[in-house]
Amino acid sequence: MFTKERIIIILEVLLVASVIIYAVAYGTDSLYATVYAAMSTFVLGVIAILVTVFKRKFFLSIYNFLLVVFVFAHVMFFWNL
Repeated sequence: MFTKERIIIILEVLLVASVIIYAVAYGTDSLYATVYAAMSTFVLGVIAILVTVFKRKFFLSIYNFLLVVFVFAHVMFFWNL
């Protein structure tokens, strides 16, 4: 139904959108939106990492991994202040 490139593009757009939603929700001090955006970033990030590794797009999988790690590093550091 979808080509392999189209699936990767859809996942990347959703992942970047969830990171942007996380940043906006954190900036406006909206707790529930921030939590849901962080969870969706994690889930979409894991799916995107698995798909890009399976499709042998290793630089893209490193980029996805860094997005997920930076969001959760931000969560673990700033939410403990």
